[in-house]
Amino acid sequence: MESAYCSLMTKSRLYQFLALYVSLNKVRAGNFMFYVLCVDDETYRLLKKLNWKNLTVFQDTELGEDILALKKERRIHEYCWTLKALFLEMVLTKYPELMRVTYMDSDLYFWDDPEIIFNKQPDCSVLLSREKKYRPEWKPNFIKKVTKLTGEYNSGFISFKRDEMGMACLRWWKEQTLEACRIDPRHGIFGDQKYLNEMPRIFSNICDINTPGVNIGPWDYRKYTFSENDDQIYIDHIPLIFFHFSGVRVKKGDNRLELVHECEVDTPFIFNHYQKMIADLITIIQHIEPEFDGYATKEDLQKYF
Repeated sequence: MESAYCSLMTKSRLYQFLALYVSLNKVRAGNFMFYVLCVDDETYRLLKKLNWKNLTVFQDTELGEDILALKKERRIHEYCWTLKALFLEMVLTKYPELMRVTYMDSDLYFWDDPEIIFNKQPDCSVLLSREKKYRPEWKPNFIKKVTKLTGEYNSGFISFKRDEMGMACLRWWKEQTLEACRIDPRHGIFGDQKYLNEMPRIFSNICDINTPGVNIGPWDYRKYTFSENDDQIYIDHIPLIFFHFSGVRVKKGDNRLELVHECEVDTPFIFNHYQKMIADLITIIQHIEPEFDGYATKEDLQKYF
């Protein structure tokens, strides 16, 4: 298999990651390989116990003492952002047969095959997902300010090809995030994400993804009309490949599951699909590991900025 997917998580992202895995398994008919990096022991043990097909699990302890030292210096979300490029490089080094690795945030959910994206632009060394921010109440000047803060691209889905430019770009991203991976508007830093702005300026063969239906999220879902036909979701009659449930947190309410997120008005019906999937997966996990608690923590529910 020449292409693989990668993600990383704390235990409070585990339920969402399992939903991501199930959605990929459906659209890829089990024909994929997923590598995941766990930053806590509970998540690692649970995923190893599940032993799901085509899923290889690593611990951050395998990254070395210098990297683990950052865990004490950075907030947990900053630490996770720091590990993205480093983990992708680790996977490419460990598995030389891989020609492409794609990082996916654990809160993605697929309704169509992601390989469509890569097959459409096979020669690109890096594929970036441009984030087109939109809400009806947002004025152009405000959108410009938000874009200046967070960057032009979304780092929840980024793909690197094993070629000279792809590897050079990945190493550069790793070095930047090891140096600084916090939210610091005064210095133009927004975690791992705003560095993506510089990639097309520094390296050649860096491409915007031009496949429609990619990385649709809460920042722009009110632009579209969502519909469903034969288990396929459409946005304005275009097949939705994946939705990014960015900012969504899984919270345990009064005897029921809650999906907490900022945009709770006019949410598309796919949120109901997503909530049901996560509820079903939580039930499975409770049978396997009753003591496991993967619900959002207080820190998860805080805004980063």
